[in-house]
Amino acid sequence: MRLRSLLTLSATSCVLASLAAAVLRCSVPPLPPGPEALATSARLAAGAVVAVPPGAIVDRAALIASLKEMHFSAVVIEASADASGESVADHVSLAVELQAALGASVFVGGYQAATWNALPVDALLQTDATFRTCYPGGPALDVAATIIDKLRSCASDLGQRIADELARVSASPRIGCYVTHQPQLTDGLGDAGGTKLHDFFRDASSACIKASRPVAVSPILPAQLGAPAAASAELGGALQGLGVSLIILEDGVGSFQPTGTRRGSAYYDALRVALADGTVAVWANVQAFDCAGDGGCDRPRPTSSARFDGQVCGARGRADGIIASEYLRHLAGRSIVTGGLDASSDAALDDFDAAAQLRSGYLAWVDAGASCAVAAADEADAAARADAAGAAAAAAR
Repeated sequence: MRLRSLLTLSATSCVLASLAAAVLRCSVPPLPPGPEALATSARLAAGAVVAVPPGAIVDRAALIASLKEMHFSAVVIEASADASGESVADHVSLAVELQAALGASVFVGGYQAATWNALPVDALLQTDATFRTCYPGGPALDVAATIIDKLRSCASDLGQRIADELARVSASPRIGCYVTHQPQLTDGLGDAGGTKLHDFFRDASSACIKASRPVAVSPILPAQLGAPAAASAELGGALQGLGVSLIILEDGVGSFQPTGTRRGSAYYDALRVALADGTVAVWANVQAFDCAGDGGCDRPRPTSSARFDGQVCGARGRADGIIASEYLRHLAGRSIVTGGLDASSDAALDDFDAAAQLRSGYLAWVDAGASCAVAAADEADAAARADAAGAAAAAAR
């Protein structure tokens, strides 16, 4: 059978097809008894993160055709502003076109400062006098403010711009907002860190929540894993009462631990338990790339289909949805943008070849039945390691 629905066959009409004012859960057979035994719909990757570089021109027809071939029903458009400029109108226009063509849920990303992304919250409680403005023409920042307060100001500015533009074009209610800045999901935030994180998410999301649009936030797992339950409870506390409808947890496999394909499994479980009232859904964001062997990630490359499939196996049955990051570079398999990516260099051509292999390998795996025969043992081992690491971290504090 050529690419069946990428959701559980008994739940094709739920989570990824029903994002308007809230994300809904589906009713499917439960997981084995235990704290993770909550209703879930995710079986296979069902969406993608699309990062459109500043100045890039997207071949929208090619992107739509590419996403349709994967049967993706959710798209996250990454940052609409960074230090180089803002592209809110263009990203909202792209979101409207993608939603109409795919019938998809689409999230428009806000502000991202690459220097401060994917760091622990305590690193953001410091100051940086060189961080003076969000983007050219954007709001000026209080030089003496902490980094997280500056990020909050920038994210609030972009959130309002996105909400206003979505209203101006009468965009579908299935188009929401994505808080692009990614704090690490760690335990031990403390009162100061928890309060600052709450205030950041509140201001970054408030404009879209007031407009009754779904809002997604995306923490990332750190290099050194801690205690899943404690970290999830602290994140839940930071989001308490804000109206955020979706957490997209990035697994950090490509960035930090390429052999740990199921490093996120215990965290998906813990987040869903911490948020068990059903008002917030949990998606997995599986990194479809590898970083350089020296630990740097300035130039990530598409990973192998075997590793990617393993990450999907680590999330299926544990998350409400699964998306892949990043699509244009690592999973599309050919150049879909011009002007922001150098698609003519030898390195870029090699990457497109590797992405085409990842794409075809994943589709072949799906068509063959998407077996996760070794998942149970591997996931149990990953959960045990995560628990041991969390216990050790707690003992050291």
